[in-house]
Amino acid sequence: MNILGKSRLSKALTLLAALVCHFQVAVAQDVPTEQSVRAAMVFNFLKFTEFPPEGAATSPVIRLCIAVRDARQGEALAAISGRKVGGRKLIVADFTGQSGDCQVFYVDSRQRWNAAADHPALRSALTISTYPGFARDGGMIEIAVQNDGIQFDINLAEGRRAGFHFSPEMLRLARRIHE
Repeated sequence: MNILGKSRLSKALTLLAALVCHFQVAVAQDVPTEQSVRAAMVFNFLKFTEFPPEGAATSPVIRLCIAVRDARQGEALAAISGRKVGGRKLIVADFTGQSGDCQVFYVDSRQRWNAAADHPALRSALTISTYPGFARDGGMIEIAVQNDGIQFDINLAEGRRAGFHFSPEMLRLARRIHE
């Protein structure tokens, strides 16, 4: 393998390690829960995504709005609140009809996505979900939990439409890219 190939492989392995590593999420077990792994993936997606010039790129905070029914998932996402992403503080908040602008939106079901997708607060938000078919439904990143691990799909067309740029390493690790 040539030096260039080794460099790309090294970057890809580093990104993969970052995407699957878990953070110190408050759990009673030594083994990370599925919810804490999803929260870690959300955090790492933010680190490997370039936000559009307007919005989160110029704000001192990144607001992650969540619409989830699973209280454990909400707690796992809340545990990443306060962390820094590209020098900006991550704030996690429940999504409501009166929510201010959200730079990132995490939703757990097609029903909640359909109810929120056209909300003005989400106009230029990075959208992430775990329900099957989210990327086909117009979402940007779909986390897929399967027996052989956790993978993700990216809707590149929707991401570009909203002004997001995903790192090449992240794109290489995606299970599927919808263009």
